[in-house]
Amino acid sequence: MSKKEEVVLETGEKIESIGPWRIAWRKFCQNKVAVAGLVIFVLIVISVIVVPMVLGYSIEDLDLTNANQAPNAEHLLGTDDQGRDCLYRLFMGGRISIMVGLIAALITVLLGCVIGGISGYYGGKVDNALMRFCEIVYSLPFTPMIIAVAATMLWVPQQQKMYAVSLIIGALSWPGLARLVRGQILALREQEFMQACEALGFSDFSKIFKHLLPNVISLVIVNATLQMAGAILTEAGLSFLGMGVQIPTPSWGNLMNLARNSQVFRQFPWQWIPSGIMCLLTVVSINLVGEGLRDALDPKEIQ
Repeated sequence: MSKKEEVVLETGEKIESIGPWRIAWRKFCQNKVAVAGLVIFVLIVISVIVVPMVLGYSIEDLDLTNANQAPNAEHLLGTDDQGRDCLYRLFMGGRISIMVGLIAALITVLLGCVIGGISGYYGGKVDNALMRFCEIVYSLPFTPMIIAVAATMLWVPQQQKMYAVSLIIGALSWPGLARLVRGQILALREQEFMQACEALGFSDFSKIFKHLLPNVISLVIVNATLQMAGAILTEAGLSFLGMGVQIPTPSWGNLMNLARNSQVFRQFPWQWIPSGIMCLLTVVSINLVGEGLRDALDPKEIQ
């Protein structure tokens, strides 16, 4: 996409043409629902960064004398069965869950773009081999596979569990993006600008990563946004089942896991309901942003 330029009319009058990125941004801003989603998500991200720093607690802080306290002036969301501040753990858990979603989305984008770009550019045997591998991964049942793989990684140190979960989710989520990128590359490689690249003697690396993939960046952005929301939900599900991020490190999933205890479910709702609400708001806001980006970056609409 080109930058904004000045266009000179026959009358000599100069007007400023608007670049496609600015057009897309204006279209996004006109979508009030998408903007609301963006505002909510930004506020959540700022909160999970700032609130734990302001409260000044630690995930290992225990105070059994204040266990299971209802919300009060000192602990705005009460305490859990170990006397830990629930508000701190809620936002610290949000930091972990969002990081898992972000890392998993980055892994998905990296694998999807590289494999899809190489497959679409070279075609032939390379395309056939990569697409058969893609179809094998794509045909695996996602939920049972991710549960099975996560269950075998119990040996991973607690400090590295977040990265292990992100890697599992990203490694099983890329085939859909790879197929989309491949389809776009197959169409783009026949365009005139690729013939110019061939005439100028550019390397295959330059053609793929500097000229072809930048032209599918809008597709990648939208897919990455939706993948992040899916990864947050997947992490929450794994942690809820006890195979994701483990206590004492909080995440929204293992905070919701507390509701499996019937006593906590009935008597201490402040320990698990806020994490469910935050997870819901985050995923919905990301999906709203993704839908807004998909409409704004639609090439049929950017003229």
